[in-house]
Amino acid sequence: MPPTPATSPARPAGPPGSPGVLRELGGLLRTGRYRHLMAVRLTGQAADGVFQAGLASLFFFSPERQATPAGVAFASAVLLLPFTVVGPWAGVLLDRRSRRSTLGVGNVVRAGLALVAAGALLGGASDVVVGVLALAVLSVNRALLAGLSAALPHVVTPERFVLANSVTPTAGTVAAGVGATATVAVTAAVGPGANVVALGLAALGYAVAGLVALAFPRDLLGPPPGGATARRVGWRRSASDVVGGVRHLRERLPAAAALGLIAWHRWAFGLTTVAMVVLCRRTLAQADDPSAGLAALGVLLGAVAAGSGAAAFLAPWGARPGRVHRWITGCLLLAALAQVVLGTTTSQPVLAVAAALLGLGGQGAKIGVDTVVQRSVEDAYRGRVFTAYDLVFNVSYCLACGAAVFLVPADGRLGLVAVALGAGYVLCALAQGRGRTRSAA
Repeated sequence: MPPTPATSPARPAGPPGSPGVLRELGGLLRTGRYRHLMAVRLTGQAADGVFQAGLASLFFFSPERQATPAGVAFASAVLLLPFTVVGPWAGVLLDRRSRRSTLGVGNVVRAGLALVAAGALLGGASDVVVGVLALAVLSVNRALLAGLSAALPHVVTPERFVLANSVTPTAGTVAAGVGATATVAVTAAVGPGANVVALGLAALGYAVAGLVALAFPRDLLGPPPGGATARRVGWRRSASDVVGGVRHLRERLPAAAALGLIAWHRWAFGLTTVAMVVLCRRTLAQADDPSAGLAALGVLLGAVAAGSGAAAFLAPWGARPGRVHRWITGCLLLAALAQVVLGTTTSQPVLAVAAALLGLGGQGAKIGVDTVVQRSVEDAYRGRVFTAYDLVFNVSYCLACGAAVFLVPADGRLGLVAVALGAGYVLCALAQGRGRTRSAA
């Protein structure tokens, strides 16, 4: 059995910046295995930001293209569909094979795919070829994020789950935002030729993340010995393993209810993302000045990343033991306000503030949900459950992209649609406030 992190007495949490929270954060960051796993996530997700921003500048903001709601929605959905198909089987892999090896080899594989995509772009390959390679890279990415979430309880103690879930995925989101923002800035300044460089740099980041992951002891990150020794049976019975993971989630109602909240957020966020790309390309910039639209999108990406970073700072205080359900409720209400503002203004400063608040509310709610799920499921099922978590993310987003074709106007201004999305957040907050996930908090 992989070593279990030594437990330490829980200390009362205080406000952000208080000695109690800072002391707990210092203790978490002094945990060598946690820092190691964090390095894998930060390196890989920074490369994700570079890769995705390179694709965005190529497909949405090149001078010969005019982004439309249907075009942006179709491209966004297609980039996520492959994982929707392979996701359940990836969950079985995470529960039957060494997660350390899966993280390491998976990152190396997507480094190779990113290099091939860069070569194809340099050689003048068609959008279809580059798009297929991008699909492969992003599909592997979702499986690896599920593996990182499943591995986290092996490197931190249970009383530090909230803190770890505040710092780890949020820092990853910020790293992706920084990578994307930097790439947007470089691409806008240099021009389309920078796309090849962006994909090459992403490949380098993936390779580094893979090598860092392979430096873990083989069995440290799970799964438990029973799952590892049942590999051959697991492969022959993959379908039943998938069903077993779903059944386990159904038996953990707090986790299932929490995922329902995230499903709504992801749907609303997907619809808003399509609208923001169209707004930046067609309303905030002149049709013949795609660089200005790309720069506007970069500002919004940076604002979302800043809001996500604020969530990591505030969550250890707001989501302290016994208050996770209240924290999630507050984050959903904040997201509701931000959602309405994003859909009813074209002022770039106001849009940036609202994007930051949406990042804070969305990432803050996710921190709470991650904690609920990790506390509610057994390690032997975590790979499949967190893969189901990612499937919820992707399916909700894909449905939002389909809806965007009908709901997002040609100028990207959501208007009353944004008000309806905000009302949905309020309803989720009211349901959360009535205690649907309270038993796990």
